[in-house]
Amino acid sequence: MGTHIDCIIPKEKNYSVEEIKSKLKSVYDRLKPEYSQLEKHGTFTKNSNGNWWISLIPSENGNPEYITGEGDSFNIDVYGKVIHIGCIERFSSLYMTDKNISNELYKIITEISKEFRKSDKILIGAGGFGETDHIMDMAFSENADFEKICVKMTELNGIPATELTELKDKSWYLKK
Repeated sequence: MGTHIDCIIPKEKNYSVEEIKSKLKSVYDRLKPEYSQLEKHGTFTKNSNGNWWISLIPSENGNPEYITGEGDSFNIDVYGKVIHIGCIERFSSLYMTDKNISNELYKIITEISKEFRKSDKILIGAGGFGETDHIMDMAFSENADFEKICVKMTELNGIPATELTELKDKSWYLKK
């Protein structure tokens, strides 16, 4: 279930490219041991260094302006009403504790998200097999907010997990 991880949080304010870089670097500096664990035991994380490429993509051809970036197996997209945080590690890494990265991976994702939110709202979904494709399109093309995305995820994928251990049987997690 899922070739990667997609996380959506509400966008509570606007950020500059430099603010985003600074926040992401701050998370890396605080969580170096967790990133190191991902390097050792993760499938795809190699040579993490806290450097992010971040760029403002101007609106064109009817598409909205947004900010996007990549760094250390993660990516970020800052849309009109939500922020997407992605990770190339397998979704199953969140609940298969034998991989020895579940706690670290969850901590990195939630700490990145906390840099950009004050609320507890967070959605984590299995990406890659269609579970999150529609909501990603909604976030970008329709400027959908967090609540609208949660409603669509429930419609498409059923009731979410409320604990990480439930992810073995569910394709998404929601905390409100």
